[in-house]
Amino acid sequence: MLLLTLSAGHRLRSTTATPAPVPALLALALLLLVVGACLYLVSKRIRPNLRRPEEQNRRLYLSGIILRNSFLGILGLPPLMIYHITRHWLDLVFFGMLLLFLCLLTAPTEPKYRQWLLR
Repeated sequence: MLLLTLSAGHRLRSTTATPAPVPALLALALLLLVVGACLYLVSKRIRPNLRRPEEQNRRLYLSGIILRNSFLGILGLPPLMIYHITRHWLDLVFFGMLLLFLCLLTAPTEPKYRQWLLR
C-alpha cells in the first residue's frame, strides 16, 4: 500500500492538472466500508468446533487472524491518503506506528487461541 501511494503521488505530481482529493477520499471511504463489512462478516462465520481435530481448529483460527489483519490493514489507507494530499512526513510515521501497533495487538498466542476455542 505504501509503495502504491508513493508511486501514484510521484506520477500525479508530474502532471499539470491537480486531481480533486474529495471524490477520491469519498470513494476510498465507501470502498473501506464495503470491503471491511465483507471481511467482518466472513470472519464472524469462522467458528471453532470442539469435535473437529485440533489441526483444523488451529487453521481456522489462523484464517480468522488473517482476515482480521486484512481488515485492520485497510485502516492504514486513510493515513496514506492524507500523506498523499499533505506531504507531511508525520502522516507517514503515523501509518508506520499504526501498523506496528496492530501487528503487536493481533499476534497469535496460545492463550488467545484457547480463549477463541472456548467461545
